[in-house]
Amino acid sequence: MSDVTARQLGIHYSSTGSGPAALLLHAFPLDGRMWRAQTSALAVDHRVVVPDMPGFGAAQLPDGTPSIDDLANAVVAYCKAQAIERPLVAGCSMGGYIALAIARFHPTFAGGFALVDTRATADSQEGKLARYEMVERARHEGAGFLQQTVPPVSAKTASEKPEAVEFIKSMMADATAAGIGIAQRAMASRKDSRSVLGTIRVPVAVIHGTDDPVVALSEGQAMAAAIKGSTFAPIAGAGHLSPVEAPDEVTAAIRKLAEAIP
Repeated sequence: MSDVTARQLGIHYSSTGSGPAALLLHAFPLDGRMWRAQTSALAVDHRVVVPDMPGFGAAQLPDGTPSIDDLANAVVAYCKAQAIERPLVAGCSMGGYIALAIARFHPTFAGGFALVDTRATADSQEGKLARYEMVERARHEGAGFLQQTVPPVSAKTASEKPEAVEFIKSMMADATAAGIGIAQRAMASRKDSRSVLGTIRVPVAVIHGTDDPVVALSEGQAMAAAIKGSTFAPIAGAGHLSPVEAPDEVTAAIRKLAEAIP
């Protein structure tokens, strides 16, 4: 890790259930509650560990500005301290970036990966600029502007699933300005992970909303094609936050992956 140690990151962990482990990594600007449907279903026969990243949910603020790599290393260090071995690692969007960093630095840690509505490429210059603009906005305005931000869900979710949209908005409303800054800086500076994809030797499911407005479906398909033996699970009618938009379908895809882990 850099100058930021695992103890200083302020990540909050919740754990429920027993059995093989499942580690669920949340998207920006949500928190671990986004996995509530999957947590409930998996906890029947798994030990489900759900972190809140710094500045989100129940997490504290860190000393310094951790990178995606720092977050990945901290999560692995926590799991090892808890004697958690070979977990199923599921990451949505930002959580997927952390999952891919885990694959890079700790290739024998995970028993399998569910990469959900995420991408392996680094940000373009335009993408980085947009992130730093949000950092400055949060610094000057606080986090309240997120409440006026339209969640990146599909048109189908927006029109037919108001309860899912409200749940997403409630998590967005709980995000802190500092958390926004930490996460956006971390994502802007993350490494390109395409070279990692071909090195993964455990079961992988790439799960992707067919109407994701942030990461094109074709990006998910390309990522799956680059991972030997992976499966691609399109989630019909879902957007960028498919675990909340289509919880049953995403849970089924993760359960199928769990069955493939030795």
